[in-house]
Amino acid sequence: MPNFDNIFLKLNRADEKFLALSKDMAAFCKENPIMLDAQLRDDRLGINLVCQMEKMIAPSQEWSLELGEIVYSLRSALDNLIYACAQTFADPPSQPRELQFPIIQESRNYSKAVNKIVSQLPNEISNLLERVQPYQRTRPDVEGSPEHDPLVLLNWISNHDKHRMPVPFLVPPKQIEFSQSCEFASDADAAANIPPDVVVHVGPLFHDMLLLEYRTKHPVKKVVGQFKIAAHVAIETHVGTQEVSEVIGQLIWYTRLIVDEFFKKIK
Repeated sequence: MPNFDNIFLKLNRADEKFLALSKDMAAFCKENPIMLDAQLRDDRLGINLVCQMEKMIAPSQEWSLELGEIVYSLRSALDNLIYACAQTFADPPSQPRELQFPIIQESRNYSKAVNKIVSQLPNEISNLLERVQPYQRTRPDVEGSPEHDPLVLLNWISNHDKHRMPVPFLVPPKQIEFSQSCEFASDADAAANIPPDVVVHVGPLFHDMLLLEYRTKHPVKKVVGQFKIAAHVAIETHVGTQEVSEVIGQLIWYTRLIVDEFFKKIK
């Protein structure tokens, strides 16, 4: 008889590791705010905010290892799921080494990729396996696109980890707020610079990075206040930069959803 205990144990383990990793990253970012040096632009026409991170060392490699363990648990849980489903068809399965959870982005590749898998599965499980494939998102009645499917992201990180797990890095928060103000020589000058002309540079944060440009039409008389931000932690994926907590939270939620749907079919 198939045993689902190991599958749910791996999902629970991923939950625990994710909670610990999220707390660790949040604590680091809170305890290590990034100070920004306000530098007057040429002719005092605005200010540049430059990151001061010379002595800041984020535990990126440790975060990368924790991330790898979470992803491994999720991918392994899906592969174990297919093996458990195959056991309901024949125990032991006839070709156990061929059993894994396929993740296919293009429909033309599906049949060949799963031939030795679905032949060991009950029909209703085979049908469900096809329905959850990322390529189904090309259909007009299915939300999203294949490349943004959580399974594709999980597979990308998992395959990447065979060589080198993506290393997390610090990025600016999605919204930047400052308790500061710029003073101009007159109210008329101040009014002429509303709304403000601001350019924010996104991407990995590093020492002496130009984070924000505040461009003015009239000279700035004085800058008052503090400039600092609490960074977020992100990784680079096949669809761009994404915050680690959001990505891993989505992967865990979607993997558990997939497992639950299969479990309903065979319990």
